[in-house]
Amino acid sequence: MPSDGHAAFAPPFSDAPDPSGTGRRTPTANQIDVARAVAAIVSGIGFVVAVGGEVPTSASELPALAAAIVTAYPVIDVVASIIGALSAGAAGRALRLNAGISAVATVGIGVAAFGSDAGATLLAFGVWAVVSGAIQFVLALRRRRAAGGQILMLVSGALSTLAGLSFAAASRQSDVTLGTLSVYMILGAILFLLSARRRPV
Repeated sequence: MPSDGHAAFAPPFSDAPDPSGTGRRTPTANQIDVARAVAAIVSGIGFVVAVGGEVPTSASELPALAAAIVTAYPVIDVVASIIGALSAGAAGRALRLNAGISAVATVGIGVAAFGSDAGATLLAFGVWAVVSGAIQFVLALRRRRAAGGQILMLVSGALSTLAGLSFAAASRQSDVTLGTLSVYMILGAILFLLSARRRPV
């Protein structure tokens, strides 16, 4: 469940100067959170539809559409982190790092999803969830020390890390279903919507 890249109190569009010099306004944290929530919900539902009535176990292969959805999921993090870095100030470096890690994860998950079994896919996805969740947690903790708040982002980062560890552990078993990935995606969407609702516009 990826990190939030904007200040807690922002207008509908940020009035901060655009670093690119084009004068364009950057989306706020609320807008990014809502967009990410929608993308996560679509991914979660799409994964359920793609696997159909037979949810793959860690010893089976993923259907092509399900593999594509799992592979594309970290792209949400890549895009949001890049956009967030435009107006994140000192936090921009961490967000750019997170975007790079998620981009590498997209490749790794894709190789596992299309070239190996579901267990390898679950492991690759789990490693990404651990790393991105840890980055989110640390970033939210720093912001909390500076300005308070950030409870939902702390919870989200911790849950992502724990979920990733459970995915990695489950990948070694042969009878674990991958339905938990859709639960992870939907839970992430709920947390993003709660974050957008709690943050003043």
